[in-house]
Amino acid sequence: MLIQDTIFYREDWRWYNFLKYLINNLSKHNCSEKILPIEYSYKDSTYGSKKSKKNVYLSTWAVTHKKRIQFARAVCINSPNYSVLNFLIIPNTIYNVPFFGVDFVSLPNSHLLVLDFQPSLKIKNQYDNELVEKLIKLKNSCHSSLPFAEKMSADVARFFSPGVIWSKLPKEERSDFLIANKLYTSFKEYLTLYLEILFKSREADMDLQKELIIGQNNYLKYRRDNDPARPMLSSLFGREFTESLIKEVLFTT
Repeated sequence: MLIQDTIFYREDWRWYNFLKYLINNLSKHNCSEKILPIEYSYKDSTYGSKKSKKNVYLSTWAVTHKKRIQFARAVCINSPNYSVLNFLIIPNTIYNVPFFGVDFVSLPNSHLLVLDFQPSLKIKNQYDNELVEKLIKLKNSCHSSLPFAEKMSADVARFFSPGVIWSKLPKEERSDFLIANKLYTSFKEYLTLYLEILFKSREADMDLQKELIIGQNNYLKYRRDNDPARPMLSSLFGREFTESLIKEVLFTT
């Protein structure tokens, strides 16, 4: 099933505008849609007690680019309690470009929001000063309205840049406004900047390409082994499907 034919392409899904913007902008850069196995492209299930069963829906969308993008995928979830847009661009390792990562998660009582250019190498080896300054400026603009979440542990923080947007909002009307306006604006700014850098980058030398392969593999393995969404996904779709989704779609190598 095409994602455009699902609930995730309707305005009543919280992250609809974000997903539509992603799809439209990657299409403008001549990315080719990658058809995933049917068990991942669309799935519905139920969760909760026998007396209070709730429906949950999952859909994925993926693209590649002949030169610039190895794999980019969006995983979308909708239910009465959970609404998720998880998106990652894995760039081709012939270019010294970080990942582009989005993790917007609405839980029963809060929203967890992460947006970043996520490094595959040490910051000093992948970001020049100009890029760091641009990201920090964009981050500060967003966080002038959105509060910072708690400090990340050192083990987790090494996979994020100085420009990471990391916020936790309560489930309330004010948060809905911030997500639809300030976060959406920052999201568009980050994606526009990322695609500009990705499609203007020159090929790295062979030694650096080897480092990029190792760096990407380390990141993806860490995410496969430590994905914080694992308990939520398992409760919604079962452990077997969750492990398969994490390894075959979310953080595939």
